[in-house]
Amino acid sequence: MLRKLLLAAAVLSLAGAGVFAFWRPWGHAESPPPKDTTASPELPNESFYAAPAFAPQTEWLQSEPLTWTGLRGKVVVVHFWTFGCINCKHNYPAYKGWHEKYGGKGVTVIGVHTPEFDYEADAKQVQAQANKNGLKFPIALDRGGQNWQKWENRYWPTIYLVDKKGKVRYRWEGELESAEVNGRALLGRQIDEMLAEK
Repeated sequence: MLRKLLLAAAVLSLAGAGVFAFWRPWGHAESPPPKDTTASPELPNESFYAAPAFAPQTEWLQSEPLTWTGLRGKVVVVHFWTFGCINCKHNYPAYKGWHEKYGGKGVTVIGVHTPEFDYEADAKQVQAQANKNGLKFPIALDRGGQNWQKWENRYWPTIYLVDKKGKVRYRWEGELESAEVNGRALLGRQIDEMLAEK
């Protein structure tokens, strides 16, 4: 019994450190929490919530300011990151891959850069890191954390998939790849399914 407790404590400790990738279920492994907490994951898209508008003070790199009205009809991958986060860096290949594969096919990748430390708030440093790592998608600078709060975000990195109607459909917290799961492939399938929707 003690051995099981120690093993559970070790797993929780590693999970808190962001070592594992997690698909955190909201009652279902693929659905965000509906605003109506009695709704089931099988309900139509109306049970999902509208993606929060980007905060007015948001600065943008590599793009003009984006709005959900302008993004209507596209599938959008929104990921919260900061360049000093090693777990975020491990997800870069997936973001780059999605941007390259889907960029001209109705998918927009948006990186919301919310700094954890003061040195990460410098726009020049964010741009330099984007250039260094080949991150060519739009980047929203969330220096004051207003977007983080609007999305009720909790961790770096976190990925949200937003459908063509501007509804948040899926969330992934943590790294995408581990020995147990291939999150890049899982989310890739969700992107394909959402693209096929009318």
